[in-house]
Amino acid sequence: MKKAPKLDANGYRKFVMRDCLAYAAGDLGCNMSFALKGTMAIFWTQFMALGEEMYAFLLVIVQIWDAINDPLLGSLFDADKRKYKRGKFKTYIFIGAMGLLFSGLFFFLPVPNAPKVMRCILFVLGYVLWDAFYTVANVPYGSMMSVITTDGAERSQLSTWRSIGSMVGNIVPMVLLPVLCYDASNNLKGEVVFVAATIMGVIGLVCFIFMLKNMTICCARYEKY
Repeated sequence: MKKAPKLDANGYRKFVMRDCLAYAAGDLGCNMSFALKGTMAIFWTQFMALGEEMYAFLLVIVQIWDAINDPLLGSLFDADKRKYKRGKFKTYIFIGAMGLLFSGLFFFLPVPNAPKVMRCILFVLGYVLWDAFYTVANVPYGSMMSVITTDGAERSQLSTWRSIGSMVGNIVPMVLLPVLCYDASNNLKGEVVFVAATIMGVIGLVCFIFMLKNMTICCARYEKY
């Protein structure tokens, strides 16, 4: 027989190590997807043959989006008062996690022989979507700490475990990507970058799903998730 979880005075499952591991998995998922950003310049200037000048021009365009992305989507998240079956936080994180997977694949499509106009559109649209879905997942994820527990010590534990998840999500790709994505002459293998984006995107999605299934929103002033 499955052991019933201990509940607090409000009827929510008490804070346990499972919450810490689940919260760590969220940042690991975010970083697994965005770790490929380190290969972006070489992928687009060399493998996709945009050239350094065109890449720099397009990068300026997407950096303008970067400047407004977080506050814009964050304000839309705060203003959303609709009721969701799994709750607003978890719904947005799941949408962001799915979007991260597919937009990451879209951004790293290995089509160097496509017309240059199409490659430019692919770069701008792919980056904007990739960055937007990262924000859709990451903003509610960061805000989630305040509704998991009201206890200061427990929030400190969540913060520590988030740092651990972030560290693992950065170190693993940092070690593996150079080995997998570059040949003996240190040339980037563009098709392998797409494969890496697929694998890392799936791992990131699994991490998010693990977090959503094991995280409990337990503050009484919020809807029960």
